[in-house]
Formats: sequence, structure tokens, C-alpha cells
Amino acid sequence: MGLLILFFALLCPLQISAQIPLVMPKSDTIEEIPILAEILQDCKLYSDKSLNFPILELFAGMQAEILEDYSMKQYRIKINESLETTGWIDGANLGIPPDAPTNPIPLSQDFLECFVNERGYTSKTDFLILTDISRQQTHVFLKSQEQNWKHMRSLSCSTGMNISPTTRGEFQIADRGLWFYSERLESGAKYWMRFNGDYLFHSIPMNSQCEIIEDENTVGIRRSNGCVRLLVDDAKWLYDNVPDKTTVIII
Repeated sequence: MGLLILFFALLCPLQISAQIPLVMPKSDTIEEIPILAEILQDCKLYSDKSLNFPILELFAGMQAEILEDYSMKQYRIKINESLETTGWIDGANLGIPPDAPTNPIPLSQDFLECFVNERGYTSKTDFLILTDISRQQTHVFLKSQEQNWKHMRSLSCSTGMNISPTTRGEFQIADRGLWFYSERLESGAKYWMRFNGDYLFHSIPMNSQCEIIEDENTVGIRRSNGCVRLLVDDAKWLYDNVPDKTTVIII
């Protein structure tokens, strides 16, 4: 559910690879930065995350873009060698690069408004959410009387690490709740809003007594298990103000 206990990362030491260079973002724009991994050994690509139905032979040294993970054990990837084929792979066969640093260069309100309006994003509500993974920022826009998007608020956030990334694309807020708790992860969060399956906006992690268990300074860096974490007050503001069916853009 997007909550990452730090020791999980220690369970996958062989996944981190220094052979794939970090792809650094440009400072003056918002752009999707792919997570490029290396195929460590000859293996198969599967059509399903249970790894039952092979669809392609993969070879050591090939590059793949990581699209999403399942419990940091199986990964959905895209192979760019000839055809842009997607499928699932055992994580033991992937060399995953370390997380890129957060881009510290802010973007102006005018730039943000031009960005979303020029791309023609639409929403079934008067709100639009844009999460910029590079900068670890979530921006909220409100539709004006002229039917243009106007910047409303920017929230510092924490998205998934490379070993368990936040899914990119265009989604909608599907449903929400005030609280959840995972016995398996021994943590929970307030003010969750679902935008893609198990991927949520929510507060930073808490224990079963609703006490914060992670340093607030982790907001602003890649830290989660795929969800988009926010400070508690920011998560509550998003929950209280942005309705279901709002378009969510993750870049």
C-alpha cells in the first residue's frame, strides 16, 4: 500500500547496479525520466506477474525500463531492443540503478499553468493533479471561468524508490478513506486516495495508534513503496478539497 519499511531494501542487495548510468532530468522542465535497469543473466520475459507464461527470451546485458513492481519481487518492464515489448520478470534478474537525487530547481506558477494547458489535460471535475517525480512535487490545479487550469497549490511529496517505483501515466481518483493499516507492514496512513490499483496518495506512515513512525524529512525524496506520500496536513487538504474522478498525471 505504498508504505516502505527501510529494511525491505536490504533484502535485495543484488538488485542495485552501478552499470546503468543515472538519467538526470533537465532543470527547466517536467519530463518523464525512465528507470533503466540491466538484465543480469539470460532469462525469460513473462506475460503475467506469476511468471507462468513466457513470451520472450532475454539476454544478459540488455536494457529494460522498469514500469512497476509486485512486492519488490517481480517487475513489469519494457524491452527497447527492437519491439517495445512489455512483460514481467523475476527481480533477481534485474540490476536496478540507485535512486536519482531530487531535482532542486523550482518551477514557476506560470510555467506550471502553461505546461498543463498546452498539453490539453482534461478532468471530470474542476481539479487536476500533477505529480512531478523528478522534483518530488504534487501540484493541484483548479479550472478557471475561462476553462483554463490555474495553479492552486503545490505539495512536497515522496514517491516510490527505483526498487518499487510509482506508476507513471494518466489516472483518476477512484475512491478514498480516512485510515488504513497493514498488519503485514506494521504500518498505516491517513487520508488515502486511490489513483491506480494499490497506488495511493496518503500521509506519511503511522503505527496502529496513528503515531507517525517516519521522519517528516523523508518527504521530498524517493522513499515509498510506490504510493505518493504527503505530510499529514497536506494529505488532509488534498482529501478534503479534491473530489473523486479527478484526473491524476504522474510524470
